[in-house]
Amino acid sequence: MSTPAAKVVVFSCNWDGLSCVEAAAQRGISYPSSVRVVRLTCLSRLHHGLILKAFEVGADGVMLLGCEPDRCQFGIDAALVEEECDRARMILRLLGLRDDRLVLARVTRGDGAGFVDRLTSFMAGIEQMDSVATGGA
Repeated sequence: MSTPAAKVVVFSCNWDGLSCVEAAAQRGISYPSSVRVVRLTCLSRLHHGLILKAFEVGADGVMLLGCEPDRCQFGIDAALVEEECDRARMILRLLGLRDDRLVLARVTRGDGAGFVDRLTSFMAGIEQMDSVATGGA
């Protein structure tokens, strides 16, 4: 009996991040149905409270899928997104959760295969953490 796939929420920017999700779909590259993609205008609009809310409602992991540094459509400094991600990681640690359940993925526009590779690798890491935590093989 196989274990269910990790539940992952992907917060994606509307530009480079979402173009990767769409490119994967157009090329028929699939990923587990336990993944939920939430489109945002820009990752800079994402507050750490919303990231933590995803964990509260049952996400095993959260991926922030955004533009490469200096490629933001709105000219947002990449450091702002990284700071918000770091705040969420700090709170995860305070709550006793591993901060590697949250990942910031900077992607090249339209790289569907790269997105799915990073996502499946992230999910495998989460599933391995859960297996070790529960004493599974």
